[in-house]
Amino acid sequence: MKRFFYLTSLFTLLFLVSCGPDPEKSRMYFNKGIDYHYATMHDKAIEYFEKAIKTDRNNYEAYYYLGCSYFDSNRKDDAKNCWLKSIEIKPDYADGYFSIGLLYKMDDDREMSCYYFKQAEKFGRNSMEDYTKFCD
Repeated sequence: MKRFFYLTSLFTLLFLVSCGPDPEKSRMYFNKGIDYHYATMHDKAIEYFEKAIKTDRNNYEAYYYLGCSYFDSNRKDDAKNCWLKSIEIKPDYADGYFSIGLLYKMDDDREMSCYYFKQAEKFGRNSMEDYTKFCD
């Protein structure tokens, strides 16, 4: 009976460990997604960024680039949600703020675009003067 308990415990532990985040595997999927993204193969990029996120839910870069691929596929709401998730995971991620600011700028929402552009600038995004010069 003890042996059964130990074996069951071991298998349960192995199962739980194998279901946890796998940053190395996530990075591999992310890098493949980047290759597809820059080759403008957005459906494949989306597939690999989603795999990267599935293996590591805290991969803020995968969320960001998934948003970029969605944006390039004219899925602006999905893009915005991914960029929001990237800054939820990493609140000082300037690129996420900048991209959301661009979406609001496209919609002529000056107040919201200025907010996000100023956040991007605050967190180190360079050359923001052209984007923030009309902000109060």
